[in-house]
Amino acid sequence: MKRPKPRDYQVEALKWALERDGAVICMPTGTGKTLIAGLWAERLLREGKARKILFLEPTRFLVEQVASYLRGLGLPAAPLHGSLPPPARERAWRARIVVATPEIVVAEWSRFVVQGFDAVVVDECHHTTGQDPYKIVMKQYRFRYRLGLTALVPRGRRREIEKYIGEIRCWSWDHPSIRKYMPGWASEIYEAPLNSAERSLYEAIEERWARARGAERALLGSALRWLARDGAEALRETLGRSEKLRRLLEGLESLVYSGEVRPAHKLETLHRVLEDHEGYEKAIIFVDRVVIARIIASALGPRTALLLGRRHIHPAVALEKARRPETRHVVASSAGEEGIDMPEADLLVLWSNTASPLRFIQRLGRVLRPKPGWTGQKFVVFIVTPDTVDVDSLLDGITLAERSGVHVNVSREAVERLISLSRRRRILQVLEQKALPADMIAQALDAPLERIEAGLRWLLRNGLAGYIHTWLGRVYYSQSRVDLLYRDYRECLTPVPGTLATVTVSCDGENRTAKNAPYDRARRLLLGLVERCDTLGPVRASVMVNAGGGLVRMVNRQYNYVVSTREAARAIADNIYSTPKCLA
Repeated sequence: MKRPKPRDYQVEALKWALERDGAVICMPTGTGKTLIAGLWAERLLREGKARKILFLEPTRFLVEQVASYLRGLGLPAAPLHGSLPPPARERAWRARIVVATPEIVVAEWSRFVVQGFDAVVVDECHHTTGQDPYKIVMKQYRFRYRLGLTALVPRGRRREIEKYIGEIRCWSWDHPSIRKYMPGWASEIYEAPLNSAERSLYEAIEERWARARGAERALLGSALRWLARDGAEALRETLGRSEKLRRLLEGLESLVYSGEVRPAHKLETLHRVLEDHEGYEKAIIFVDRVVIARIIASALGPRTALLLGRRHIHPAVALEKARRPETRHVVASSAGEEGIDMPEADLLVLWSNTASPLRFIQRLGRVLRPKPGWTGQKFVVFIVTPDTVDVDSLLDGITLAERSGVHVNVSREAVERLISLSRRRRILQVLEQKALPADMIAQALDAPLERIEAGLRWLLRNGLAGYIHTWLGRVYYSQSRVDLLYRDYRECLTPVPGTLATVTVSCDGENRTAKNAPYDRARRLLLGLVERCDTLGPVRASVMVNAGGGLVRMVNRQYNYVVSTREAARAIADNIYSTPKCLA
């Protein structure tokens, strides 16, 4: 990753924060507050003011994303959250910069307090109120230096934020040095996890889906989407009218209708979204199922309009109510979203994530069209259920929209780390333990090979996984654990002296070629480009291999993935020039 040069407003904010022990920087989403925090932490470490620094992040998705970003800046950061196994958490506590959820800090309080943290960065610090774990950490532990980051400071929380963190200073989106960098809208991702009962139901359906085939498998896949994407009430409604689904879910009725399974598990997160964006004028919430749309509208109260399609309410009547100035919320089902053109809305919430690029783009367009005379900023919020198909749909929607030329304004780091919330995470977890061929990954996860191959393709496109050529065929690995390749496949990573190859590398879409190059020259090419390119890969090579008897044969090799680390670039070079056995 190229180290970004701070913008003038970031330099101004950093200087202001370093002049005080406690400071809160309030800037719009997308202005690079994490870079400011990274530079702040770097200065404290370099000047000896802090030995250990804690970064608090509200979700494990952000924990992973921020830790990765800080490491890209050259800082010694480690992620820490409850989904990590105990040995990984033990290692993380020893890092000089620990990026953690407040929940894990509270849960492992005795381990936390003995670390001797001198400084803290409180991201999304508007959570530091009430009984939130953020407040528990800030109230019960005294940090010498404190930095808060937020995109907004709700009026009702200002006093508590100042009490536990420090003085607040806001740079608005129309600040002269910020506005020139800001798009007209920004994206955010909020998590809505399943509780234990809902997780049990999801896993029970998923187990049956893995064993099913054909139409039955497709229907069970839809059941998983209804539960994770929309809510349990959507699954219950379909179950009530589908004899085939009732048969497939026979024996799970006690779970489906359990009182611990919430009808719409994303509702609590929706309330938090609206509270966090308290200054919005009008919000549109897109949901796929009418039954869930009605639950949302009931929860939001009388200043809410429903757009449910012609079967439920006449579109002209619904739109007339939706456009009234006093209407603050518009809840639209998939049937009711056609024809919506509401540029006066400044907050769009995607409750039901879709992988369809057409619907994805259409939904963004409903609110992102400019309103005449509008000078403010709009927000798009995606609500996603971790560890489910809901994340896959969001990932695919973002990826396909970007390929269609629609920039979703979700950072590359966010998209890369979103994988940690998805089912594809399981593939990555396997590869973080051992590099394997695709069929062995499928065996390890007891999953269909085609699903593993689809997941691998996504991981390769996003620079999270890679592969080398071995006697087993392609062996896949996590680009964060290249060391496992050298442990288990050393023979295929040992360059043979005298080998020549023509190596072509794509750097930001342009090719660089080393013709008939020895190992050292090709290695320098790859390692040099990985530092300079935003996107490196694919890599193609034609290797001249000694076939015996004075004959030479050409072996062609391709590495069709994004190369994101120096270690992965080195592994490709070593694999190209390795023993002929691994190139055969």
